[in-house]
Amino acid sequence: MKGEATPAAGNEESLKHSVEHVKDAAATLLRTTLDETGAKWRRARDTLGRKRRVLKSRMSGRADDFALDARELASRGRHLVRRHPWASIGVGAALGLLVGLLIRRR
Repeated sequence: MKGEATPAAGNEESLKHSVEHVKDAAATLLRTTLDETGAKWRRARDTLGRKRRVLKSRMSGRADDFALDARELASRGRHLVRRHPWASIGVGAALGLLVGLLIRRR
C-alpha cells in the first residue's frame, strides 16, 4: 500500500504547488515593482539634479549682484560719514537711544 496516493498526500502536494505558485508570483511582482520604481526614481533624481544646477547658477549670479550692491552701499555710507561726521554721530546716538528704550520696555 505504499504506492497508493492518499487524499491527504494529494492535498499536501496541491498545497505545496500553490505555495510555490504564490512565491513565484510574489517574486515577479517584486521584480516588476523594483524595475518601475527604479526607473521613476532615476527620472525624478535626474530632474531634481537639473533643477538644482539651474537654481545654483541663478543663485550664484544673484549672490554676485548682491555683493556688488553691498560694496556700493558701503562705499556710499563711508562717503556720507566722511562728508558729514557730526550728523553721523548724532544719527548713531539717536538710534542707540531708541534701541535702548525699546529693550528696556521689555
